[in-house]
Amino acid sequence: MGRLGLEINEVAPRFAWSLSLGSDFFMETAKLRAARLLWEQVVEAFGGSDEAQKLFLHARTSRWNKTATDPWVNMLRVTTEAFSGICAGCDALHVGAFDEALGLPTDFSRRVARNVQIVLREEAHAGRVVDPAGGAYYVEWLTNELARRSWELFQEVERRGGLLASLREGWIQAELGRTAAERAKSIGTRRDVFVGTNKYPNLAEKPVQASAVDREELVASRRQAVIRFRAKVDRDRRRTELTRLAALSDRPSAMEAAIGAARAGAALPGLLCALRGEKPRGETIAPVGVHRGAAAFEALRRAMADHSRSGGEVMKVFLANLGPIPQHKARADFSRGFFELGALEVVGNDGFSTVEAAADAALASSARVVCICSTDASYPDLVPPLVRLLKERAPDLWVVLAGYPKEHVEAFRAAGVDDFIHVRSNALEQLENLQRLLGVLK
Repeated sequence: MGRLGLEINEVAPRFAWSLSLGSDFFMETAKLRAARLLWEQVVEAFGGSDEAQKLFLHARTSRWNKTATDPWVNMLRVTTEAFSGICAGCDALHVGAFDEALGLPTDFSRRVARNVQIVLREEAHAGRVVDPAGGAYYVEWLTNELARRSWELFQEVERRGGLLASLREGWIQAELGRTAAERAKSIGTRRDVFVGTNKYPNLAEKPVQASAVDREELVASRRQAVIRFRAKVDRDRRRTELTRLAALSDRPSAMEAAIGAARAGAALPGLLCALRGEKPRGETIAPVGVHRGAAAFEALRRAMADHSRSGGEVMKVFLANLGPIPQHKARADFSRGFFELGALEVVGNDGFSTVEAAADAALASSARVVCICSTDASYPDLVPPLVRLLKERAPDLWVVLAGYPKEHVEAFRAAGVDDFIHVRSNALEQLENLQRLLGVLK
């Protein structure tokens, strides 16, 4: 029994968990199932009954992996995410609108989000199966592994004095920051893919129009509303109500006193301190950064759009394709997709038989970036003379090589190659650097 006389069997059934659903189907299914195991273990440890150990789970499709560029893909993402939540046995489900990364949803996007649920329920009959993932070896193993590792984290938090103490010392923020950095690297190197944003961009697509929210104005207006409210609060009455609340231990009287204190202007921190018998600390805890995974790549596209609207020149990349089509096509296609992530205009061709022809065409294109595309075997004979011709006539030209032939990298750099792009490249870092060199990013 707690300080307020609350029994675990009364409290536990009134809790609800709300978890987001990402695009890794099996991981998300196992995550919700693991949450039930953890809750059962916690309630059982406090002596809760079998009924109290049941967890009400609300799930919503994640905002983190939704994209503002090519937002139509979000329709597919929310469908798989919703299905994973249903397979995990969630009790309530929210499907986000496909354009929620752009601003307020439209009637159309709300209709699509609603119909995703209706199709899964009425046409796929997903809600008629009890524990559809149960018994599958991989799902059961992943569920148990997630529960085990999560329990270890819970125990670590307890060893550090609890959640509040862990937040005060910054341990939780550091752990989340480390994970965020790893995920950011995976997104930058495109091991984690956002279709249409950090891979397979479609620059010809017209932007989706949405009702944007001026978040800065909203925050400012809410801040002013809080200031006005606090100015009207009777501080003596608030202090009296909080003192009365802190002195009570009887549950019904404490609830009545808490309501009275809230009406007198007490905020949640003050109510909690009074219930715990603590003095307000007046401290600030370092916040956890909140962002979407695709936001950094979307910023590249916005920067180029802003540059164009302000009258800036069109930023072109010329593909210096050397040899017949079979010799250069694979790397030319890769390079086009790479540079279009930064909204650069890529000038292609069917290839050149000589480095002189490639150099003439590259310089005539007025492109400020040239990307050489061919095979590793042909690079030693073609790259040095081509780069020399380009740099002699346009010293400020930025020359990029598609590929990373390790044994020739230093020689090619000495010949004048400025950068290399390949499947292990951090595309985000390289494109940000390129936009700075071109004067798009400041």
